[in-house]
Amino acid sequence: MLLSFHSYKGGTGKTTFVGNLGVMLAQQGKKVCLIDTDVNGPGIHSLFDIRYEMTLIDFLQGVCRADEVVYRYEDTNVFIVPSKACEEDISAMFNTPGEAREKLLELVRKIRDKYGIDHFLFDCSPGINKSSLLTMNVVDKATIVSTIDLQDIRGTYLLSSMSGKLGTRATLLFNRIPLEKKDEISEIVSDFSNRLGTELLGLISYDESVAKAWSRKIPMKDDPDCNYCAQLKTIAEKLMK
Repeated sequence: MLLSFHSYKGGTGKTTFVGNLGVMLAQQGKKVCLIDTDVNGPGIHSLFDIRYEMTLIDFLQGVCRADEVVYRYEDTNVFIVPSKACEEDISAMFNTPGEAREKLLELVRKIRDKYGIDHFLFDCSPGINKSSLLTMNVVDKATIVSTIDLQDIRGTYLLSSMSGKLGTRATLLFNRIPLEKKDEISEIVSDFSNRLGTELLGLISYDESVAKAWSRKIPMKDDPDCNYCAQLKTIAEKLMK
């Protein structure tokens, strides 16, 4: 399955969620590849402490082969395709959006064939931009990660609308929710998703220990029984159906 993860703004906890979801799926016996398409502010390599030479950008620019941008995380079945910071949008590297889409799908095919990958998770750049929409257009399902910030919710509406125009099924995940208001907020976002016509995966409450890790810790690996991981597992069951 090809899954992409989007947010209207940074700071929603999207990259942390993607990384921990990948580890959880690998723990369940799946081979998972995480591809960082946030070329303006990549972060997956930091979360997994990957030291890289070649990246997604190098492959897209024809500098190297697909297998040269894949890094295995320790002795797990988690494979990482990092990106390096780039001023250009992915689409700007090609003559047409169609060429960019085909190059991205070529990467997926080659990695799948070589490593037997079951699931690809794309960590996309925040906002509504060509790179994010390009990725949304190649996947089976796009998940929009939002907080309850008003600007975030308005942006989530726009992202959901764009997924509809592209013909990609969208789902919603609300993250970093104040625990004491979770029940109250749950009713509000449930009504919002119903009006939007987009499936609500659920809510994940704010976790102090995860926040203090500053994207340098993977709870699903280091503390799999924590509250954050329990909530993530519930979300993942719905997402992977």
